[in-house]
Amino acid sequence: MTHDLDYDIDRDGDAAVISVRGDLDLRNREALSMTAIGLLSDEKVVIVDLSEVTFLDSSGLSALIRARHEADRLGREFRIRAAREPVARLLEISGLGPWLAGGDP
Repeated sequence: MTHDLDYDIDRDGDAAVISVRGDLDLRNREALSMTAIGLLSDEKVVIVDLSEVTFLDSSGLSALIRARHEADRLGREFRIRAAREPVARLLEISGLGPWLAGGDP
């Protein structure tokens, strides 16, 4: 059974929030990465809500890393929030969770 990725973009105060649902993997990482990077050109803060992401692989993780690097390059803020198992576990194992949540590298 495969789960496609779906997302909505909303506002939360001064931030653009991308609420993601489904699997974030090789098949759809580019769409999320380009959406986040596109928002960073106009928004000071972009948040990716992972509370409904059911699967995250290394390519999905690289899409989040790419967006964070772009935010840093532009002097913007990028962060993730609300990851649940098993996504939270991958973020913990990789050691990237705190940095992607908005912390320092």
